[in-house]
Amino acid sequence: MSIQPVTSKIPAGPVAVAAVGAQLVDDVVFFLVPPAALVLGPLAGLLAIALTAAGARAVTRGRTGPVVARTGLALGLASAGIGLLIGGLGLVTLLLAGITVLAGVAGAVAGRGLTATRLP
Repeated sequence: MSIQPVTSKIPAGPVAVAAVGAQLVDDVVFFLVPPAALVLGPLAGLLAIALTAAGARAVTRGRTGPVVARTGLALGLASAGIGLLIGGLGLVTLLLAGITVLAGVAGAVAGRGLTATRLP
């Protein structure tokens, strides 16, 4: 029995675009429609988390194996890092950053049936 190397390349460009988009789309909405800030302002962190999960799902479409989880992790980390740069290092921001990383992995892996017995 030999160990076969796993070649998995994380698509850096789409990951970066999705991470920036997840963190900045609410700011664009607030700029274009200022009254939306009153309604969506308190939910901006949750919106960024949901968009991170959706972005991870979109970026990993068509991929299989361990690269799915790795791409989700990379996107979650990038999105959380951008969120920390924008929002600062407060307690709530750090908690949201941790949830954002988990959302990236969960968004990439959820519903794909990737279990230990089904991995290549």
